[in-house]
Amino acid sequence: MDGLDVHLVPGLNVIIGARGTGKTSLIELIRFCLDIPSFTPDAAKKSRDHALSVLGSGQVTVTLSDGERRTTVSRTGNDAAGRASGIYIKPIVFSQTEIETIGLQSSGRLQLLDGFTGDQRQRAADETEAASLVRSLTSEVESSHREIEELERQIAGLSIVNEQLAQLAPQEEQLETLSSEANEKKAALDLIAAGITAKAVGSSASERLSQSISRWRTLLQSAVISQPPSEPWPDSAGADRLNTVRERVALARKLLDQALAELDLAQSEASEILETTGAEKVEVEEQARQLRRELETLQAGAGAVVRQGQQLREKKAQLESLVILLADRQRSSQAISKKRGEALDRLDKIRQQRFEERTKAAARLNKVLGPRIRIGVTRSGQYEAFAAAISDALRGSGIRYNELAPVLAQAISPRELLEAADASDYDFITEATGISKDRSARLISQLREVDLGALATVVVEDYVEFQLLDGTDYKDIAELSTGQRCTVVLPLVLQHTERLLIVDQPEDHIDNAFIADTLIKSLLARDANGQIIFSTHNANIPVLGDANRVTQMGSDGKRGFALASSSLIDPTVVAAISTVMEGGAAAFEKRATFYSEHGRR
Repeated sequence: MDGLDVHLVPGLNVIIGARGTGKTSLIELIRFCLDIPSFTPDAAKKSRDHALSVLGSGQVTVTLSDGERRTTVSRTGNDAAGRASGIYIKPIVFSQTEIETIGLQSSGRLQLLDGFTGDQRQRAADETEAASLVRSLTSEVESSHREIEELERQIAGLSIVNEQLAQLAPQEEQLETLSSEANEKKAALDLIAAGITAKAVGSSASERLSQSISRWRTLLQSAVISQPPSEPWPDSAGADRLNTVRERVALARKLLDQALAELDLAQSEASEILETTGAEKVEVEEQARQLRRELETLQAGAGAVVRQGQQLREKKAQLESLVILLADRQRSSQAISKKRGEALDRLDKIRQQRFEERTKAAARLNKVLGPRIRIGVTRSGQYEAFAAAISDALRGSGIRYNELAPVLAQAISPRELLEAADASDYDFITEATGISKDRSARLISQLREVDLGALATVVVEDYVEFQLLDGTDYKDIAELSTGQRCTVVLPLVLQHTERLLIVDQPEDHIDNAFIADTLIKSLLARDANGQIIFSTHNANIPVLGDANRVTQMGSDGKRGFALASSSLIDPTVVAAISTVMEGGAAAFEKRATFYSEHGRR
């Protein structure tokens, strides 16, 4: 198709030509250049492979105009995306295969319906942000829980220390009977021991804070290392309106750098305090050792008793400081959990709003296409992705996850599973799924070891149902023939009246009666200022659809090119339609005579 230059106009554009002349190639090159997504993974691969095979080492350029502004997009086979001179709204493209199969896939039906819910980019960005916050806060909650559990484990030793002190008390009381010189040394030793305990507690606090600062700095460092957001303003869009936005991004980056610098200073100061406190502790411990030796010379065994008492009281003070720390960590954990709950509420609200938009879109389409075609939407009806995520989380646990995952995914939402695991709520799992408490306990134990944040934010998509009225009963699209599926999907596709629509050979599995009665009516009802591009072998589409432009593609076996491109009444176009699509004037006249002689009178 080297050198091909096709100009298309507002209204209905029809691409015609014999098979193998490049009709589909033209459409796939447009799709590739504008980076328009396909509706199914299989179609996406086929479309890309087709476009690249035609493009080779060349370049395709598409120019779009809305009457006021022109945007040019160019792309080669090596480009990750098209190079655009401005912002543009992507057209909707349906290949022949997509029209036939899109209705069979849940994701395809959902994507088709989403085309009628308006621009969802901001909502998608909000959802991504909310989900990311939930994952981050869940990680904090899990880390907080682990720290609390470890603190509780350590504090459990406080009762043992108190028992040991009680057992040591009689020996310490005996020391009261020592000589006045020994009592003086013991009193000095008790004072030093209190200082050692205070420094040990302070040293531990400094070490914990230093480690916490280090972990927080690592998280912040990952944000600083990544490249800050940047977007050049297109030359064709006039004066640069993003300059103040870039300045704010630059300021944010500067503040991040300052924050890192402050954290470096904080960690350095904490380390210095730890080092100083440690040195002071070593110094007073040496004084304590000297006094214990002196006390031992006055009373055999006295030094050991004092030493044991000092160690036990230091340990008790450390554990009592952990009791205070535990209370602080519990308050902090509650605050984080509350923030996570608010983030989950926000995520739920975003997804509920999206469901409501889909429901409204389905109602609008039902009003236009009903009663023959009916569309239904079920909230969070596609649980397969959630079941797969649960299976991945349970893999290697010894639990029969392939059997359990679908049951969980159908009965419990991702948020409910998170909160049940978080609270070790075995009863809830048992009541919701019917599995035993023992199995619920094993399940929660395993879930506590995986990334619960990722599991809690899995998207359980809404389920969209397409049905066709067949006689007096509605049939699901999965029960329909290929032709019947097309009679459901095509009218839906043609409701995209506000977007540029491109459809490749939609007529292969539908009869002429449907084309004349339904498809043509939809084409004629479209806004004349809109644009639709059809490639077809059916003459009814350009003729009965009153095409604004017909382009005939030709090929010499090596190259595809445009033989004609003009209005419907142009003689060259009339000749092309009668020859390529009607089989020639003689064949058309013979059919007309046949219909006249044998048709209804």
